[in-house]
Amino acid sequence: MAETEAISAKALYERLSTDREPYLKRARRAAELTVPHLFPSDGTSGATTFKEPNQSLGARGLRHLASKLQISLFPVNAPFFKYTVDDLALQSLTQAEDQRGEVEKALSARERAVISVMNSAMFRPVSFEVFRQLLGAGNCLLHVPKQGKVRAHKLHSYVVQRDASANLLDIVILEQIARAALPADILAKIGTAKDAAGAPREATIDVYTKISRADDGSKFIVTQEIDGVQIDGEYAGEYPIDKLPWLPLRFTYIEGEDYGRGFIDEYIGDLNNLDKLTEALRDGTIQGAKVVWLVRPNSVVRPHVLAKAENGAFVQGNEGDVVPLRLEKQADFAVAERLVDKITERLSYAFLLNSAIQRNGDRVTAEEIRYVAGELDQGMGGVYSLLAEEMQMPVAHLFSNRMEHERKVPPLPREITSTSIVTGIDALGRGNDLNNLDALIAGAAQMGGAEVIGRYVNLGEYFKRRGAALGVDMGGLIRTDEQIAQADQQAQMAALAQNLGPQAIQAMGQMGKQQMVNDAQTQGEPNG
Repeated sequence: MAETEAISAKALYERLSTDREPYLKRARRAAELTVPHLFPSDGTSGATTFKEPNQSLGARGLRHLASKLQISLFPVNAPFFKYTVDDLALQSLTQAEDQRGEVEKALSARERAVISVMNSAMFRPVSFEVFRQLLGAGNCLLHVPKQGKVRAHKLHSYVVQRDASANLLDIVILEQIARAALPADILAKIGTAKDAAGAPREATIDVYTKISRADDGSKFIVTQEIDGVQIDGEYAGEYPIDKLPWLPLRFTYIEGEDYGRGFIDEYIGDLNNLDKLTEALRDGTIQGAKVVWLVRPNSVVRPHVLAKAENGAFVQGNEGDVVPLRLEKQADFAVAERLVDKITERLSYAFLLNSAIQRNGDRVTAEEIRYVAGELDQGMGGVYSLLAEEMQMPVAHLFSNRMEHERKVPPLPREITSTSIVTGIDALGRGNDLNNLDALIAGAAQMGGAEVIGRYVNLGEYFKRRGAALGVDMGGLIRTDEQIAQADQQAQMAALAQNLGPQAIQAMGQMGKQQMVNDAQTQGEPNG
C-alpha cells in the first residue's frame, strides 16, 4: 500500500492491467458465444457490427439466470434485508416488553424507505446488467454514490489489487469524458485545449480514479487524476472501510486471484461445441434444401427445355434421365442432432431453464423466493452466499447511509449497539416470524380456544408484530387502547338507548350530573 501511494493512478493502472488481460480474453470469448455486445473488444462503438453466434441458448440462459439472481437477491415485493435487534439491547432501550412491536414497526418502515430510495436511483436496471456481467465476465464494479444514480463499470475499465486474504487494496478506474465538459478550475490545472506546439488536443480525456487502502487499514483514500495532475474530483476524499461506495464484485472466489471467474467460463466447452454443431447442421440443412436436377449426358431431354416447361407440360425423355441431387447425409445429421440435444439438455440444467420454481408475475411469495435462493445456492456452488456477502450487505448499508446523508431518516439509535443487517436467505426471516406467530396463536386456540387467546394474548401487540412481519405500514391502521375503549363506550350507549329509550337515557344523565354535584359538595365540606 505504501508503494502504491507514491505511484500515479495511470502508472498503477498500466501495471495492474497485465494481470487483468487473461480475464478480459475469457470475458470476450464468453460474450462471443452468448451476447457479443455484452463485452466487446477494444475500439468498438455503437456502429460496430458483431459476429452473431450460431445458437441462442447461451443468450437465453444468460438472461434467464440473471433474472433469477435478481429476483432472489433483490425481490420486487419485499425488502431483501431486515434489521435485527438484540433482546437485551431492546429491553435497555424501551424498558417495556410491549414496546417491541413499535420498534419492529419502525425498523420495518425503515426497510421500506431503503427500497424506495433504491428504486429512485435506478438500481434494478443497473443490477440486472451487473448480474449479466458477473455471469459472463465474472467481475463488475458497482458504484453506489451518496447521491445520483447507480453505475456499473465493466472489467475493461478498471483494475483491482487484493492481498493474500482477498482484502481489497487498490482500485483504479479509467473513464473518458469530453474535455469541454470539465469545469473551468480543472481545465486551468491541466492546461488549455492545445499542446505546447499549438496543435489541438483530443476532444476526450482520460480520467483516473484511484482508491487505495491506507497504511493502517482503517480507511480508503480516493484521488482523481487527469494528465498526471491530481484534481479535486467529485468523489475524492476519505471513506471508512465499511462505507466505500465502490464494490468490486466477483462471481466466484478463487484463492490467490484478484479477479473472479464467470459462470459461462465453466461451460465454455459445451457452448463452443453447440455453436459449431449448430453451424454445421444449419449449413448442411441449407445445402440439402437446395434443389438441383441432374440430367443424363446422353439423354434426349434438353435442360433448357425442361427449365422452361410450365406446370403440367409434356417433355420428351426417359424417366431415369432426370434425377434430383441427393446429399445422403441423414445418418450423419442424425448423429449431430443427438449430440446437439444432449448438449442442449446439459446447458439447460446449468442455466436452470428446466426448473419451474417460480411462477410468472411480479408478486411472488417468500417461499418461492426462498426456493429460488436455495436452488441457486445448491446448483451454483455457493454463489448466492458469496453475492449476499459481497453485494447485498454493502448495498443495504450504502443505501441506508444515503438516506441518512439526505436526512430522510435519522441514524439508528446508538444504544442498540447490536443492530445489524441480515441479508441472503436469512433476509426472509420476517416470513419466518409471521409463521411462528401464526403457529403460536394456533397452538393457543387448540389449548383453550378464543377464551385463552383473549385472556393471555395482547392482540394489539400481535397485530403490530404481524404487520411488521408482512412489511405493511401500520400507521393509523390499528386502534389504540383509548380508541377501543371509546368505541366500546359508544356501542354500550347505543345499545342502552335502543333498549330503554331516549327519555331513560336523559334521566340517567341528569342523575349522573346530580351525583357529581353532590360528590363535589361533600369533598368541599370541612371535616367534622
